[in-house]
Amino acid sequence: MNKINHIIHKLIDPFMNPDNWQKWIEQIIIGILYIVIAFIVIKLLQKVVEKFFTTKYGTKRVGKSDKRAKTLVNLIQNIISYVVWFIVATTILGNLGIRVESIIAGAGVVGLAIGFGAQTLVKDVITGFFIIFENQFDVGDYVRINTTGTTVAEGTVQSIGMRSTRILSFAGDLTILPNGTMNEIVNFSIHNGMAIVEIPVSNNEDLDVVESKLEKFLPTIKEKYEIFIKDPEILGVEAVTSSESTIKVTGETEPNTHATGARILRREIKSFFDRENIKVPSPTMVSYNPKNIQ
Repeated sequence: MNKINHIIHKLIDPFMNPDNWQKWIEQIIIGILYIVIAFIVIKLLQKVVEKFFTTKYGTKRVGKSDKRAKTLVNLIQNIISYVVWFIVATTILGNLGIRVESIIAGAGVVGLAIGFGAQTLVKDVITGFFIIFENQFDVGDYVRINTTGTTVAEGTVQSIGMRSTRILSFAGDLTILPNGTMNEIVNFSIHNGMAIVEIPVSNNEDLDVVESKLEKFLPTIKEKYEIFIKDPEILGVEAVTSSESTIKVTGETEPNTHATGARILRREIKSFFDRENIKVPSPTMVSYNPKNIQ
């Protein structure tokens, strides 16, 4: 019983000492100041990083450099946050009389013990390094991610972290993928796209005349829409059936705009055909009376 009372008094006595209360209040106030200063330092450093990359890339070059800058800004800002908060945490613990060296040493032993169980996490971090420094894709790129041959995400890259990547689909779904699960990456934002459309024309039309008119009209599409890199061109007749002939038209577009370019080509060519009275195939209905069949 005496031992229990001794333990209870040992736990309670520090709280009964006014000097301890004063010391603890001072340490709490100092800790709060450290936290406020940390917020300010992080915001300032993040602004400096953002300003540096904006000055270096944003005002002089556009396109891929802008995306690369956003990726590096995101990575460096995260690293700054981790480093500053680690320094603040160790400083506050040191002021409270807690030996940080012992905690770090203990964490090292524990980390070694659980290291075999954290292989997936290590794989994610290593893969994240390769994604960023090999420039496999950047923030703002449109990508398709496959895992063991199956598409698991397709959309615009929102952020790239050391452990995971966030991808926003066209429908608005946000997918968070561990970096280590990405076996195959298809990046649609690196090279120029190619809009390809097939335009059906009635066999009653003279194909030479139709193609001649199209060749004069297609350059006007590039003048109207900036996404086209070159004038759309006619590849030729793709197919011929009993009622129609199919003309294939292509147009080189900016990266990841080939689908938009194809929709533009279809609409503009349809309007052009209407103005020029060029006929497209229409279904033919045949009626018969069984009584007339002998």
